[in-house]
Amino acid sequence: MANQSNSSVLRVHKNTDFTIMSNHHLRNLNLSLKAVGLMSKLLGLPDDWCYSIAGLVKICKEGETAVRAALHELIDERYVYVEKLPPNYSKSGRFEYVYHIYEIPYKDVPDGLECVELYLKMQEQNKQNADIQDTEKQDTENLHLETPAIENPRQLNTKQLSTKKSSTKELNTPASPSPSKKSESKKPFAEAVTMTETEYQKLLEQHTTDFVDKCIEVLNNYKLSNGKRYKSDYHAILSWVIERVTKDYPQLDKPVKSIVHDVNVNPFDQFV
Repeated sequence: MANQSNSSVLRVHKNTDFTIMSNHHLRNLNLSLKAVGLMSKLLGLPDDWCYSIAGLVKICKEGETAVRAALHELIDERYVYVEKLPPNYSKSGRFEYVYHIYEIPYKDVPDGLECVELYLKMQEQNKQNADIQDTEKQDTENLHLETPAIENPRQLNTKQLSTKKSSTKELNTPASPSPSKKSESKKPFAEAVTMTETEYQKLLEQHTTDFVDKCIEVLNNYKLSNGKRYKSDYHAILSWVIERVTKDYPQLDKPVKSIVHDVNVNPFDQFV
């Protein structure tokens, strides 16, 4: 009698037009399934394919938010590096983005960069921004360690103690503590984005309200989809969110043209 077995058998039927790829990203437990799927799709595309967020959305069932979240997972795990070329470095004389895709994550410096010096310069700037954030955090944590000013205790005259009402009230009234400078508290501007009111106003001084709201929305979606946390959401917006929103939604940051009316012209003359 044949031995009965409950084990399942997987048979893969390969035909033509298949892709040979590394198993590295398939076995990376830090990647979600959508990131693994996007990486596999990227490896299956031809080298001369024009990479863009809009192009990836067209060949995927998921929407732009899901594609961006998966792409950022691959960027964080160093499977993908997006090289931004300024106009003086690009062939077209405009900003260009070169997508470098690696089957095995790169380590220190990605291979095949168009301008290695730009990468090193950007890494130095990111290091300086991280140092600034660490300094701000340390200053905030050390606020409670400030030694309050100790006032000189009142000296009582033991020779002649006055029992008048005014003197007794003065002795029993504790000295008012000197006001200490407190750090401005953060408040939520989205489900996962917090900033101080001063930081928010600084953004509004440089950009339109619609642009700032879009920056907050992009950062909020990214943090919720990736579980990412920042020491300062304000500095995260300055470091990469503004650049992304400027590229994807350039129309939001255009200043509104003010309409100037001539006081000497009656706008209702045409109806008279």
